[in-house]
Amino acid sequence: MKVIEETRTRLQLNHRPFRYWFIGWCIFIVCLSFLIYCLFFDSASIQLTCDRRFTINQIDCDLRRFNLLGGMQKLKIFDPQEARIIIKRASKNNTSEVVITTPFGDFTLLSQVSYQENQQVAGKINNFINSNQSSLLVQQNQRDYLFVLSLFILIGMAIAAFFGTSPVTNCTFYKSLNKVVIERKGVRGNHIIEYPLESILYFDIEERQYKYSKLYRAVIVLKTYKKIPINPQYTDENNVRYIVSRIQSFVRY
Repeated sequence: MKVIEETRTRLQLNHRPFRYWFIGWCIFIVCLSFLIYCLFFDSASIQLTCDRRFTINQIDCDLRRFNLLGGMQKLKIFDPQEARIIIKRASKNNTSEVVITTPFGDFTLLSQVSYQENQQVAGKINNFINSNQSSLLVQQNQRDYLFVLSLFILIGMAIAAFFGTSPVTNCTFYKSLNKVVIERKGVRGNHIIEYPLESILYFDIEERQYKYSKLYRAVIVLKTYKKIPINPQYTDENNVRYIVSRIQSFVRY
């Protein structure tokens, strides 16, 4: 918050929440990137079809990957050797996925399905490779997981957009009109509140403890003990204390 204008009869303050704008839109962009990945690039389901060509004793497979919007990517898998399960360890929970090994590289299936399901899928593939079956069809699905994940991402985007559109605050003290006017302007609309100067009891500083630091904001305390934040967002201590001292000096004289 900074002083825009100060005369004998008027003191005008302005607060632009740059910190909230920056953090909000950065989180929004990150969430949007994850959402695009979930919708267009991550596999919601897969379908593996394999056929055995007895004449040359070779197995050829088609791996189809479908995203949440119905888009499909088709991969050719030649001469699969085996299917194995790899476990990815994480701090909260472990995930597993089936990997099909071929002379030309490895192909992974879905990672957000249960270990038991992966065991069944790996068993079916290995049984087919080591038997004389003519064809194989295997399917996996993680649509529910991606749907819930996308929902949480949308909620995160809404919260980030809320912070990214925090309003600009203009606070003006009028001695000639004997009132203080607080105007908040933003894309979500404008809001104006007014109070007579004589209804003000004192000016206070509120603090909020964060993980590694404290932030502050200036507050008008009315005689009814109602607290009106001059700037809704919390900022650094030195700036808030300076603004409160300027307000007190103006109102006192």
